[in-house]
Amino acid sequence: MKKYIAVFFFTPVLAFAASNEPQFIIKPEQCVALEQGQECYVDVSVSWQTNSVGNYCLFANEQQLHCWQNVAHGKWQSELMMTDNLAVSLKNGSEKIIFTKTIEYAWIYKKRKSKAVRWRMF
Repeated sequence: MKKYIAVFFFTPVLAFAASNEPQFIIKPEQCVALEQGQECYVDVSVSWQTNSVGNYCLFANEQQLHCWQNVAHGKWQSELMMTDNLAVSLKNGSEKIIFTKTIEYAWIYKKRKSKAVRWRMF
């Protein structure tokens, strides 16, 4: 019984300590197109947290998506179109990369060599 009481009292402290850790979460981590080379549309959700308050900007392959001023955490959600792997980065005010992750581009069918419709009568 005593060990259960100890676990009960220390669990909130451990949960609180883990929530203050820097984190960068992107969902989903993959976008799947039907055919290789097709545009892939994905609803991306990004949440992040740092240890210090500051100015931060979110980038996708060096294109700025969103910025936050005087914060230590943030959330962003939008639809993105991609035809290749997409590097998503969080940078601070001096353009230093704080976090970076890649959304993988995948496909189900290989690209056809020609666009011509092939059929036979017999």
